[in-house]
Amino acid sequence: MRKIWIAAFAVAVLASSQASAINTRKDWDGTTNVGALGCTNYASNYGQVITVPKFKSAIGEFSFFMSGSPTSSSMVVRAEIYQWDSVNQRAMGSALYESAPRTIAFSDGNFHRVTFHANTAVASSTQYIAFVTTDKNFDQCVNSYRVSWAMVPKGTYKGGHFYYLQTNGDPSLWTTTTWNSYIYDTAFTATLSVH
Repeated sequence: MRKIWIAAFAVAVLASSQASAINTRKDWDGTTNVGALGCTNYASNYGQVITVPKFKSAIGEFSFFMSGSPTSSSMVVRAEIYQWDSVNQRAMGSALYESAPRTIAFSDGNFHRVTFHANTAVASSTQYIAFVTTDKNFDQCVNSYRVSWAMVPKGTYKGGHFYYLQTNGDPSLWTTTTWNSYIYDTAFTATLSVH
């Protein structure tokens, strides 16, 4: 009996110590995309709901894939992680992670990986939304800049969906307004580990 318990404990420790990855980017067809994330006249928040698996307690880094337009334009974004309220379909509580401001100015028509290093403690078997927002730097958009995001069919990732919200520079609406969903998931990658 003791040998069985030790073996089971060893398997649990091994499972909990290894990082795991989510990767829907490998399922992207290279063309399907949704736009646009931007400022005025565009959604100011794009993100993906992620379910943290058992034995994991941290979201390490996460990446989305963006293509920008038009030329000679830019915007400033931040990435956020919030717990997700699946009943009301909105972020809840306060930010678990907020990145430093980052200028996005792609204009070559290609899709670029945009990565954020969160290393943020989370609870296993719980849903979170990792999203990119222009709301806190809404006045720093130049020439109505916007980006499209690479997308995969909804259901490619079973632990959540793509959500977006237009709040025109008002972050208070993230936790008080129902977010919109669509027929896609984002092409994204994320690492999950033990904090």
